Amino acid sequence: MRWTLISMLAAAVLAVTRLRTTAQATRGRLVPVSPRELLRLLRVTVLPSPRRDRDHLLQWSAWRREHQHRAAKAHRHWNNVTAAATT
Repeated sequence: MRWTLISMLAAAVLAVTRLRTTAQATRGRLVPVSPRELLRLLRVTVLPSPRRDRDHLLQWSAWRREHQHRAAKAHRHWNNVTAAATT
């Protein structure tokens, strides 16, 4: 539900921005803004830049590898449970 709402709001912002820039482009000598360009402008102006410091990257890598280990362990356990139930 939450991601749908965010996606709909982003689409509305892009549509309104495109409409406004197209209207401005007809008055001047600008080409209408493409959806890719609008997305790039949105990323540059509104969205915060991702963290790229070394400590954050190392912590994220450790978390991801731990999560992958837990997921693999859960899959092996589930496969053993289903194998035992079918035999």
